[in-house]
Amino acid sequence: MNKPSSMVLLIVGLVLGIVGTIFLPGYVRPYIPEWATGKATVVKGTVVAKQKKENALLLTVNTADGALLATFTKKVDEISLLVNEKDVIEFTLPKYAPLIDDPKIVRIVKEQPATPEPASAARPAEKSTKEKPQQAGKPQAVAPAHGSTSEKIPTDRK
Repeated sequence: MNKPSSMVLLIVGLVLGIVGTIFLPGYVRPYIPEWATGKATVVKGTVVAKQKKENALLLTVNTADGALLATFTKKVDEISLLVNEKDVIEFTLPKYAPLIDDPKIVRIVKEQPATPEPASAARPAEKSTKEKPQQAGKPQAVAPAHGSTSEKIPTDRK
């Protein structure tokens, strides 16, 4: 090979290498197995604040390592509907950092109510609502008083 063509190959290879290291990991990472990508840390914390901007969702999360700000720019509406304040959320991160962009969500645990309603109190309410339509839909025959002299009226059954 002559000198100018080898220089062009070197420059093209250098440009492709630089561009590939900048843009390619985000596209290739979902297709590479976890054992090949390296160790990822699971960070668990409670959502303290949630703010939606134009094309981004910001979540402030308190973790055992400290507070972090997660910025989501992909699937903003879906994540906004799913995550609320006081929910417990788990991310996978290469390492802990206070500012993270588009982390992978592993799990979301919704906030539990402080005082759950006892099951025994809920059942009578269900029974009373079920009995009302039955009584209104089908009239019951009234039995004559004991010792009355009036004639008994037969009920029609079909």
